[in-house]
Amino acid sequence: MFPLGHAAFAYLSYVGLAAATRRPLPVRWALVPLAVGSQLPDLLDKPLAFHGVLASGRSLGHSALVAGLRVAAVWALARRAGAWSAGRLLEHAPAAFAVGYLSHLLGDAVEALVAGQYGDPTFLLWPVLPPVLYPGDAVSPVVRLVAVYRTPLSHPDVELILLAAAIFVGLEAREQRRRHGAPDTQ
Repeated sequence: MFPLGHAAFAYLSYVGLAAATRRPLPVRWALVPLAVGSQLPDLLDKPLAFHGVLASGRSLGHSALVAGLRVAAVWALARRAGAWSAGRLLEHAPAAFAVGYLSHLLGDAVEALVAGQYGDPTFLLWPVLPPVLYPGDAVSPVVRLVAVYRTPLSHPDVELILLAAAIFVGLEAREQRRRHGAPDTQ
């Protein structure tokens, strides 16, 4: 997946989790830690692999073992900062970050499995298992992104992105009707 695909998948995961657990739907600012979490594995691994610091573009940031530590650290920092007493905005930040980060790992693992690359999801157990080497790791992440986003409608995740955008717009419209006292038509 590419950045917008990961962001869309994270948003859909968060909305699905909120619906399944009857939690409040994501508020606008809660989407910031969701977006950060959805991008962090690639922001860590892709540049470091390109510059030869890491052996693979899916290793340190993509490890479920390391992800657990990162998510726990965000929860601890939020607790220490008093996020839960600061109101709804910060209350959802740790969960949003966790959903974003973990959805990134799930998205990459499912994508590999669907493509028939059954050995690829071993990146989830780095450093216990060796990293998988990807030909794209030798290409600058910026070059790869420019190549994909130059023609947005041919983006590999365009359907996922459009679905997330449609759900976001629908939920925002429903929230606006609720705020202004209009009846909900659903």
